[in-house]
Amino acid sequence: MRIGFDFDGVLCLTPFGRLAVHPPGHVDPLPPDVEAFYAPDGDPGPLRLAIEYLRFVWRQQSPEAPGVLHSLATEHELYIVTGRSRAGIGLVRGWLRRRGLDGCVRDIRMAPPGLRTAQHKLATARMLGIDAHIDDDPRTAYYLAEHGLRVFLLDHANARGDAPPPPNLTLVTSLQDFAERLLVSA
Repeated sequence: MRIGFDFDGVLCLTPFGRLAVHPPGHVDPLPPDVEAFYAPDGDPGPLRLAIEYLRFVWRQQSPEAPGVLHSLATEHELYIVTGRSRAGIGLVRGWLRRRGLDGCVRDIRMAPPGLRTAQHKLATARMLGIDAHIDDDPRTAYYLAEHGLRVFLLDHANARGDAPPPPNLTLVTSLQDFAERLLVSA
């Protein structure tokens, strides 16, 4: 099985709680020829790399991440699918390497310019043939589920509100809960 993991809020902790999650809402459909957004872009430049470093490199991992990733990686292909800018891919690779998680992840897919996070994650799931994805952003999770992907929502702060989950969406309370439900329902 191919499994996608959001990074911030799922594999690594975010500062000050859940500041970057959005309630379920409208996201535009994927644009035609979405693959063109993934063409290599130029060097991000030192300022963009410095911004990425200051925003992300110091974040701590979820305490459950090592056990869940190592366990699932023995039989499944794991991908990080994040809305972070592609400029910071080296930082994410280094973050994983320092924590001994780089061998668990087949690839890291970061957002290209021009696509919203939810659009990027749907396009990536389709291009890679992702079977299931875990995210902590309700807007993204609902969008993916409404487009047929099997999604697990790590709803830390009840950011989804009263919005009823689509049929392909399962609420989970932790990464361990995700792993258990994923394998039971596979």
